[in-house]
Amino acid sequence: MEIIPNVHHLPGVTGGNVYLLVGSTLTLVDTGLPDNAAAILSYIDSLGRSAADLTRIVITHYHHDHVGSVEAIKQRTGARVLAHLGDLPLITAQAVAVDATLEDGDHLDTLAALSAGVLRGATVVHVPGHTPGSIALHLPAERVLLCGDTIRNGGEQLTPPPEQYTADVKGAIASIRRMAELEFDVLCVGHGAPVVGGADEQVRALARELT
Repeated sequence: MEIIPNVHHLPGVTGGNVYLLVGSTLTLVDTGLPDNAAAILSYIDSLGRSAADLTRIVITHYHHDHVGSVEAIKQRTGARVLAHLGDLPLITAQAVAVDATLEDGDHLDTLAALSAGVLRGATVVHVPGHTPGSIALHLPAERVLLCGDTIRNGGEQLTPPPEQYTADVKGAIASIRRMAELEFDVLCVGHGAPVVGGADEQVRALARELT
């Protein structure tokens, strides 16, 4: 499902949400649980694109419901896998090979070519707490924030990640406050439906509640 032009929330996958960023090449954000490769590649085909167009898989954090299909997709596409150094040991422990590490402030359009004006300036935001190497992706031109599991959408309201699955609860809250300072209309969460319209105000309201 296309949320806004060039940003897709993939249907038919299990585990965490999977997103596709469309430019001259394709960037996949997370892969959900194992056995999602066929559904993900079928969706790419439905856009009139090929598996070879997928050049990057960005991992928001190491949890199995987000990295479960990375290796299967990598083997079928040759895509490079990118993740934050803070989660690298726990990602590789799951037999997932990371090709390059990401740092706070990295720009995706300097790591691979994107069409002019499409996803220009997509920026990595380190949001530790849920896991040490959790990241968000801020797309300022599209006014989109992909936040992994650092924020969840339960349907009625946004919430922090569940404490039982979060390494550092205080750190996660600090990361939510940092994201509340960004400007975006659309919030692509790791679990629950994306928030379309006024998403930054909802995140600011959440940050105030957590103060």
